[in-house]
Parts: sequence; C-alpha cells; structure tokens
Amino acid sequence: MRKAIIAVLSVTAFATSMFAQSKPNFSGTWKLNVTKSDFGPVPAPDSRTDVIDHNDPALKVSTTATGGPQGNMEATSNYTTDGKEATNHMGPREVKATVVWDGPKLVVNAKTTYQEAELGIKSVWILSDDGKTLTQNVHFTTPMGEADQTLIYDKQDAGAATAKATPPPVVGAPASAGGKPNFSGTWKLDVSKSDFGILPPDNSRTYVIDHSDPVLKIAVSADTAQGKQDFTLNFTTDGKEVTNNAGGLELKSILTWESSTLVDNTKLKFQDQDVAIKEVWLLSDDGKTLTQNAHYTSTMGEMDTKFVYVKATP
Repeated sequence: MRKAIIAVLSVTAFATSMFAQSKPNFSGTWKLNVTKSDFGPVPAPDSRTDVIDHNDPALKVSTTATGGPQGNMEATSNYTTDGKEATNHMGPREVKATVVWDGPKLVVNAKTTYQEAELGIKSVWILSDDGKTLTQNVHFTTPMGEADQTLIYDKQDAGAATAKATPPPVVGAPASAGGKPNFSGTWKLDVSKSDFGILPPDNSRTYVIDHSDPVLKIAVSADTAQGKQDFTLNFTTDGKEVTNNAGGLELKSILTWESSTLVDNTKLKFQDQDVAIKEVWLLSDDGKTLTQNAHYTSTMGEMDTKFVYVKATP
C-alpha cells in the first residue's frame, strides 16, 4: 500500500514538473517581421518592437510602433498569467484583459472600444522550439464582423539595443497639436492598389486638399463609370455636421479626430435608400500615401472599400 501511494505521488510530481516546464518564458526584445505577418484587413505598421519582461505570473510588455492605423505609438502593459483581469491603455483606449495558460500557449483575451463599438481580441502566443520566433494568432470580434491576424516576431540578440526607438518625423505632413496630421496636397488615386468592393472602379480620381485644422476643403475631379465629375466638399473636423452636394447626392457628414486618425461619418440617400458611410483616413509616416478605409451600411446590405492615394510631387 505504501509503495502504491509513493508511486502515485511520484507520478503526480513528475507530471506537475513537466507541466511547469512546458510553460515557456517570453522575455526578450521582439521585432515584428512585417513581411512574414498577415495583418488581415488592418493596415500594417511600418515597424513594431515589443520588449517583454516575463517572470511568471508577472508579464510586462513595452511596445514601440511606427505607422499603421494608430500612427506612432508607445505603450506599456502589465498583466498576470493567473486569469486576473488587468486594465491598461493603448493610446487613448482603455483595454481590459485576462491572460491564462493553455499548455505551453499563452492566451490573452482583451476587450476595448474602437470608434464607439465594442471590440473583442483573442491572442494566442506560441513560442518556437528554439525560442527565436514568437507567433501571435489574433482573432477580432466586432459588431461589423470578425477578422484574423498572424503576427510573427523575431527575437533580437541579447546585445541588441533595447531602448525605445524615436519615431521618425512625418515628411511633408506637419502634425498639429496632439499628433494630428495635415492632409494638404494633391492626391491621385492608385486604382491598382485600391479595392472598390462591388462598385465599378474609377478610371481616375484626384483630390486637391486644403487642410487648416479644423477646416478641411477637398476639390474632387473624377472620371467614373457615371462619367466625369468635378465638385468641392467643405468640412470641419470638430464634430459639427456639414452638408455637401456631390454628383447630385446630398451628403451630411461629421468629421472627428481619433488620435492621429480622421473619422468621417456620412449619411445620404441613394435610390430612396438610406446609406451610412464610415470612412477612416490614415496618413503614412512619410506623408506620401493617404488610405481611406470605408464601411457602407444600408437596407441593401453592407460592404467595404479601400482607396489608396499617392501624393503628387509639387
């Protein structure tokens, strides 16, 4: 009987030991491999580095990123891997997250709000056998649908500098207070890089933007499936509703800043149907590319478009 008890205790101790050893340590400096990662529908950052300090159950992540939908960003998040909820901030957003082990995998379940919508993020961390590659499989859940990302990080040598990088200046796009970019310039639509959804693509489109925040004026010249169009749109970025006419359509728009991102919420009627358009403006770090991601909602359904503009040389 005594031998049986000892045997059970020995097996239990061995299993416990093996389980403990199966939990990897994620400490180190990790640089995002942008070319190997899959960002799904979200624009990729120019660069990102995470410095992780992991002394289980304590987990600290210091992030430095440039470019992408949030612009330049620096943030530090603190978690515990015992399932207790932690509250951190990524830019202006409050993020609530729990972190738990699933065998050798670390599972991060986070909730936040983005553009007044609830956003759920589940990230599964997987460390390669040689400890040199960190893969994060991310699943996003929003009222508008779901999306996935695969982020792949390469571990930097121990001697590599771990100091936070200084974000590069935005060339040709001076920022106003709070890191708000200036969209002034002549912008030509890159039709080959744009996604028109179910809409017929334009032959060409040019924006001449005069931006002196909060005033934003756009002179539009387009060659579309409906023919050539020329009109001017006037907005303010302070959240006041403005009315414009474009190609015979009356547009009621509200523009607001969300950090360095400009958000345009527009309502119109098309063929007696109410249409809502939410458009997000993103300026690249070098100030040479303007991306407009739009989501359309109507009684006929929903769709998305992505318009990529290249700044014309003065």
